[in-house]
Amino acid sequence: MDNGLLTFNLRVPVGLQVVSHLVNENTILEQFLLILSSTLSGCKYERYRKDIEGFTNGPLAQLGRMELQSALTLFASKIADHILSDFVPELAALTGQSIQSVNMPVIDNVGKVSTAPSDDTPEDIPVPAEPEPEPEAPAPEVETKKQLSEFASKNLAGFPQFSEEKIQTITDLAAANIQSIAAKSGIPPEEIPKAAQLAFYDFQILYDDSGSMNSEDSRIPTTQETVKGLYKAAKTLNPDNKFSIRSFEGSEFDNVASETELDDIVSSMTFDTGANVAKPLRKKILEPLATAAMENRLNPTIVVIITDGDLGSTVPEFTAQVTKFKSQLDGAKNTGPAVLFCLCRVGNDESAARSLKELNSEAGTKDLIFYGEDPIDDKLQSVGGDIDAYVGVIISDLIKAMDLQTIQ
Repeated sequence: MDNGLLTFNLRVPVGLQVVSHLVNENTILEQFLLILSSTLSGCKYERYRKDIEGFTNGPLAQLGRMELQSALTLFASKIADHILSDFVPELAALTGQSIQSVNMPVIDNVGKVSTAPSDDTPEDIPVPAEPEPEPEAPAPEVETKKQLSEFASKNLAGFPQFSEEKIQTITDLAAANIQSIAAKSGIPPEEIPKAAQLAFYDFQILYDDSGSMNSEDSRIPTTQETVKGLYKAAKTLNPDNKFSIRSFEGSEFDNVASETELDDIVSSMTFDTGANVAKPLRKKILEPLATAAMENRLNPTIVVIITDGDLGSTVPEFTAQVTKFKSQLDGAKNTGPAVLFCLCRVGNDESAARSLKELNSEAGTKDLIFYGEDPIDDKLQSVGGDIDAYVGVIISDLIKAMDLQTIQ
């Protein structure tokens, strides 16, 4: 390799020069900037195009030319400082070259202090160095990837279909996608990595289709909006997630593949049966999942139950049904948060509220099923019916369901 490609001339408009006998006009920094420009305008840009164009045509459109230019200049200065200070260490690491014996005071002090002499700072007067800056916190996407990898290693060992390559693919996808979801849905920063973990899961929705769902105006539309919100969360995090919808006694739809199909399913929902939770949960959810576990083909699954009524059995009987299922999963080595349960109450039936509340104190279910005691129609109303904000509320409940079983 030509030695001229291993050096660069740092040209800054303040008189600071890096002097080297190997400098030529085709410097390595110039090559890097060309590659960086191509990368920024290529495939990397497509991932962020929508957000950048939306922000540019939205809030930024209100700024004056000089105000925008000033902000861009400050941002460019910050990024330039970051690139230059990392240039030698990063390139050395990538090429396997050592820089321990190389003295590069200018690079060491980029963004801190100039080493060039001037009229104001005579050579014989040392310029005190500023204190070392605090280490920067990991970027959100980097931190999310780290936590996703840790979650997978501790909680997905019982799923042979999750190869290292598949885990890495889902991790990269979820870590990137969760950032836009969090921004739109108001997910707190501390919950973002946990929200991204939902990308490893299939979704099964079991909803109440009994006639009592017609007794309050909010029950049916809230159920429909909740199903739509769950679909949006699942498919945005990981488009390969399987999303299935089952009613208590009516239709079943496996692997809903598009929003058009989802809209058709939601618009055709009927509510005229007399069913309760216990039997359809056992027949349509627990038994098929237990069979899949015993046949070594279970995927991690989130089960969301939406009902306006009581359990359809005593709490101890319901608990025995769920704990039996959990034992079957453990026997198949699908331990930890293999299957998550989130039970949502819709409507304001006081009898149902009292019955379901017992789940939060019953020994066998309080550590398996998350039941938020506030009805979901109240939660939807609290965000003004905004579906994006409601997705954030739903994700928060799913995180709580996950936390009940996650292996730390």
